[in-house]
Amino acid sequence: MGCYGAEVPGYKASSFLINEDTLLDAGTVVSVLTVEEQLKIKNIIISHTHLDHIKDIQFLADNVIGKKDEPINLISTHGILDILRANILNNIIWPDFTTIPSQNGAVLKFLPVKGKEACSIGDITVIPVRVNHTVEATGYIIRAKNSAIVYTGDTGCTDWIWEVAAKEKKLKAVFAEVSFPNSMADLADRSGHLTAEGLKKELGKLGKQDIPVYVFHMKPQYLGIIEKEISLLNNKKIKVLKQGDVIEI
Repeated sequence: MGCYGAEVPGYKASSFLINEDTLLDAGTVVSVLTVEEQLKIKNIIISHTHLDHIKDIQFLADNVIGKKDEPINLISTHGILDILRANILNNIIWPDFTTIPSQNGAVLKFLPVKGKEACSIGDITVIPVRVNHTVEATGYIIRAKNSAIVYTGDTGCTDWIWEVAAKEKKLKAVFAEVSFPNSMADLADRSGHLTAEGLKKELGKLGKQDIPVYVFHMKPQYLGIIEKEISLLNNKKIKVLKQGDVIEI
């Protein structure tokens, strides 16, 4: 629904919809989905608490209150959910929808998961794996039936997620971030992000050459340069995502 690392007209922040009822990050939701579609959401898997990945959780809760019988699960590590509670759903920045309209009938529910431990959520299984960013952040291995994907979330150079992914026998796709052009590698490193050359090095850790790679989180102001630098990697398995892309795995 959104695949960019910033918002300008025509470019929306990162959020992916899985099987109509699960969001992978929630930077863009309510401006894309109808209210009827929003009411189908059962789970939101959160990579970290930077606003471009969580900002529509608040508006989604506001839109569906009084219209859903079950809460929407907010799924992430204890640390990430604690940050969300303390800094966003704190009745100061935004009402605490984990207690509204009541403790037993709240709109949102925290569902903590432990690193590298599988958690079943409806038809899918998620495994959080810590990545390197400027705040606590996790990528995910997400399994469904006979397939699995890797989602890095926001990360700079990291190791654990590639180690886990390399052992995933049914891996069908990688969703990896590239935020800045190669000329801004220092800024990418300091801010916990990747360039095209950085992605190439990270994919080398995976050890699998035939897996499709979908790139997201590009800064829109550098999109043209990033697309060119991705193409110069001469890897036909790598595709830069666009809003509205539908991928069947």
